[in-house]
Amino acid sequence: MAKSAFRQALEEAIEQRHSAVHPWSEAWTSGKLDRRLLGEWVKQHFHYVSHFSEWLGAVYATCPHWDVQQFLLENITEEEGFVGSGDFAPVRHSELLLEFAATCGMKREEILNAQVNGELLPETLGLQSWCAVQSTKPFVEALSGLLIGLESQVPRIYSKTTPPLLEKYGFAEDEVTFFTLHIVADAEHGEKGFEIVEKYATTDDQRAACVRLVREATMMRRLYLDGVYRKFIAEPQAAGAKKLAA
Repeated sequence: MAKSAFRQALEEAIEQRHSAVHPWSEAWTSGKLDRRLLGEWVKQHFHYVSHFSEWLGAVYATCPHWDVQQFLLENITEEEGFVGSGDFAPVRHSELLLEFAATCGMKREEILNAQVNGELLPETLGLQSWCAVQSTKPFVEALSGLLIGLESQVPRIYSKTTPPLLEKYGFAEDEVTFFTLHIVADAEHGEKGFEIVEKYATTDDQRAACVRLVREATMMRRLYLDGVYRKFIAEPQAAGAKKLAA
């Protein structure tokens, strides 16, 4: 079946700034990181993804359509580990991320306390805040940003970044479950997001708003990765070059 012009516009909005081709992702896939840097990434990423269920819950609370509510509830319960997902044992998804961080040598408490200790980057806080604002918008707009603009990107990103964890960084299969799980789960969630938005964005103004918010979402995710890249790659490289030149 041919895709609608609206669906094509939503997909094009993602492709313009897809995070799978960000310099941080390229450094990751080329083996230029190490476990310490991957742990630093978790410290930032945890404080984005661990709130995702809260944001979906806010949308659920104001959504008037039962079919959308049902999907959101399924999404939330899966994220929070109340139901099984495929061949994986039920577990909170953010807990899997903390377990991955432990294999990188990053202590659990260091990650959990990163925000109160002032260790989150401005760009990470910006993504957090943007998502919180989106969760208060009319449901079709909120889900455009959260599910299409953000969540639907994940399978392509992790399909690219997971193999190097095994092949270049030496992780075992059971240590990268957070990533392999989301390649499958977020493909389903993202596609459902497209279906919901196409169904309920019925006016030109609504559709235009949805496309705009998908663009914003992709921009915010890239800005977040810009911060990670700047802090852990660009600035150390610049400092090293300056030291050599001195």
